[in-house]
Amino acid sequence: MHEIRGYFVVLAVSAAMSAACGGGRSEQAEEAEAMKAAAPNRVQADGSIRLTSGDRAALGLIVQAATEGDLPTTTLRFGRVVSPADSEAQVVAPVTGRIMRPPRVQLGATVAAGTPLMEIQPVLDTPERITVGTEAAVRQGDIDAAQRELVKAEAEAVRARALSPQIVSAAQLQQAETTVATARAKLEGLQAARTAETTARTQAVDVAAPIAGTIAELTATVGALVTRGDVLARIVRAGALWIDVSVPPDDPVGDRYEVTTPGHSIPARLVARGRLTDAGGTRTDRLAVEAAAASTLTPGATVSVQIGRGTMRGIILPESAIVPGVESDSVFVEASPGVFVQRPVQVAARFAGQVRLASGLKQGEVVVLRGGMALQGESVRSQLHPAG
Repeated sequence: MHEIRGYFVVLAVSAAMSAACGGGRSEQAEEAEAMKAAAPNRVQADGSIRLTSGDRAALGLIVQAATEGDLPTTTLRFGRVVSPADSEAQVVAPVTGRIMRPPRVQLGATVAAGTPLMEIQPVLDTPERITVGTEAAVRQGDIDAAQRELVKAEAEAVRARALSPQIVSAAQLQQAETTVATARAKLEGLQAARTAETTARTQAVDVAAPIAGTIAELTATVGALVTRGDVLARIVRAGALWIDVSVPPDDPVGDRYEVTTPGHSIPARLVARGRLTDAGGTRTDRLAVEAAAASTLTPGATVSVQIGRGTMRGIILPESAIVPGVESDSVFVEASPGVFVQRPVQVAARFAGQVRLASGLKQGEVVVLRGGMALQGESVRSQLHPAG
């Protein structure tokens, strides 16, 4: 009986576990269905993406028919941002010492003239220690002499008081008192001068900005030992900047120039064509960027420069339409109302926020100008979570 009863207990436990497992699978399936309903797969079997009007609005799509236009042929070069000599100032260490605290400003900060930048705790180098030691010895000698003079004057005054008025007249006593006061004042003056010199050599020295501008270089670090005259920072005054571009020696000058930085492009103009070829086999052309656009550039930085020459006709699109890829760039084309397909394209030139295509698109085809990356995300999502 005990064995039969135990058998039924095992059956009951097994049934309960099976029911529990079955219930868990049901909950998981319901959760998966809910996720599918919340994020519907818009990608069709042929790879196209079908969107409703609500989907288009949610993804922020902007489309436009492709048109032909002119864009220069471009060459990519690299340049270095340079500030004119009269537009910058160096901040140098006024004393030899150690930087005990972090600088009060950061690289790229805008400061006014006289703004405290950092402080230096003076440290005497070997020549200064010799000079200071010599001066201290002379000062101590003067103090010792003044102390002896005061002691002598006080002794004379005591003697005069004892003999007055019988032997020492009132005038003589007054003279002795005056001599004591004079000797005491001299001693106190020498001691005060010694204290002032010691304080001046040991208290922290503030280093301030010599001009108003932007911190373009900051070499000071906490704990660093600096020598008088070392360059601690460089400040560039707001204004136009130069770009020195390295190009092959036989390269013709461009018709148009553009400095490309993350997020935007900046127009530039040629100031001078380089006359000499450097050791690397290149010449250096100098461009100018006007003050209004130069505020986003940092002197000393390396930047990309697009050099445009002539013009060529082709399909022109905003750069925002291009979806970068590993093997090739692409765009999304609206093949039919609400249906979008991805099309590989070849970019021939980029300039002023626009691209000219060499292949992949025809005039009149409707292209996604904004929202292409969102459509790319739909395709990737469908590959990671296929329907079924």
